[in-house]
Formats: sequence, C-alpha cells, structure tokens
Amino acid sequence: MASTPEMIPAIPWVERENHRFIAILRALSEDKWRAPTWCTGWSAADVVAHMTLGARFYAHVIPAGRAGLIEMPFGAADQKSFWAHRDKVGAELAALPGSERVDAFEEAIWALQKQFDAIRTEDMNNKAWHWMCLCPVHSYPGQRLYELVLHDWDIRNDTDQELHPDALGMSVDILDFRLPFFFNNKPDPALSGTFRFETERPARAWAMQCEGGKAAPMSPDESKYDARIYSSASDIVLLTTGRADYAEKKQAGKLRIEGDEGKADALMRALCKPF
Repeated sequence: MASTPEMIPAIPWVERENHRFIAILRALSEDKWRAPTWCTGWSAADVVAHMTLGARFYAHVIPAGRAGLIEMPFGAADQKSFWAHRDKVGAELAALPGSERVDAFEEAIWALQKQFDAIRTEDMNNKAWHWMCLCPVHSYPGQRLYELVLHDWDIRNDTDQELHPDALGMSVDILDFRLPFFFNNKPDPALSGTFRFETERPARAWAMQCEGGKAAPMSPDESKYDARIYSSASDIVLLTTGRADYAEKKQAGKLRIEGDEGKADALMRALCKPF
C-alpha cells in the first residue's frame, strides 16, 4: 500500500516549508513584524496570526472529514461565529510578542502535520468543511503548501520578486487538480474548450477541459487544444491566486497565448481570483 507522502506528495513539502518559514519568522525584528505586507492592511504579525488560525482550522476539519463528518472548527455554529472567532483570536495572536507569536504558530503547524500524516487511502476523497466550499481531504496539504509559499511572498512585499523556488515544482504540480476544482466552484458556464498550460523555471505541463460549467483535468499530450498558455511557474501561481495582473503579464510578454485568445482570456478571468 502506498505511504501517505506517496499518495499526497505535498505533505513532505509542507513539513520542509514549515521549517524554512519558522527560521524566517524567528529572525524578524519588531520593525519587520509591524511592516506592511502585500495583504492590504495586514502586517507580518497579522499574516502569521492568520496562518496560525488556518492551521488550527485544518487540524479540526480534516479528522472530522476522515470520520465522515462535516464540522466547522472553533465550535462555530455558522459562518458569522466562525469569522468572529477568527477576528478575535487573530487580533490576540497578532498582539503577542514576536517569540510567543512564533511559538503559537509552531504548535499549530506541527499539530496539523500530524493530521496530514494520519490521512489514509480510504480518507482521500472524504469531504471536509471549508468556508469557500467542501474540499476533499487530500486537497488540504496542497492548500497549506500554497499558504506557506504565498504568505512568505506577501510578507516580503516586493511584487518584482518571484516565489520561493524550492517548492515551486510541487506548487505547480498541484494546479492539475486545483485549477479545475476552483473553476467548478465558480464556473463560467459559457466557456467551452480545451487548454494546455506550460511553465518554465521549473518546466511543467498540464491541461484541462471546460464544458457546460464544469472543468476536468486532461492529458497534456493531446495534439490539439483550443489554446496553449505559457508562463513562468512563479507567474502562473501568482496569477491564479490573484497576486498578479493577467493583462499586465500579457503586455509585458511574461504570459503568452497560442490559439484562441478569447477562450484563454475567459478561462483566466475565471481562474485569476484572490486567495
């Protein structure tokens, strides 16, 4: 039987990025903790408080999902009480001294890592609660990897920089599932077509098909597509998480389209949403 890291290769990458991110946080001065980030209105302290609560949130919903239960975290009964808890406790975490804030972050992320390591084959497609939509258990490690890679970029707050390179390959591999999944959550029902993506630094390729408001992965080795989309690995992740502007990347020559540009534009409008 396949091991958990073999089934969900994002899991060891999350552990690796946890260690890297903790080292960055331990080295932050108080000025850096309070400096503005890419996330409007948030300091680095706010970002890390958000990440700590996210880890606690996932550590609750994943074992519930594995048990066949759809449960909100923090004892919340509805979305209003969920966000009220996050706002209250987030403010408390952000107000802590830097070292205590990192201690709370560490405690939360290693508790979450244990939940990732406990996922078994039979759990993979069980649904777990998320405020956006119900998500399969197997998707949470990849989601967490995105949070670590993206919030590091947010804290650096330099839009000319690329994402941290070590985890980029795995971050792009996840897009084969992630892009159709999020398209299906907020689809463009008028879009019909086949699309191939190709990145460099590192080189990756994947494809998806859209029809009738539904998207699904497809082989990247087909001979014909309605459109082919080319970019760097960093740019495609930044674009599909709302951290880069699609029109600007096209104009700068950093994103290139071959084939039906209208269909590619419609697809990217559906995919390039803030996260």
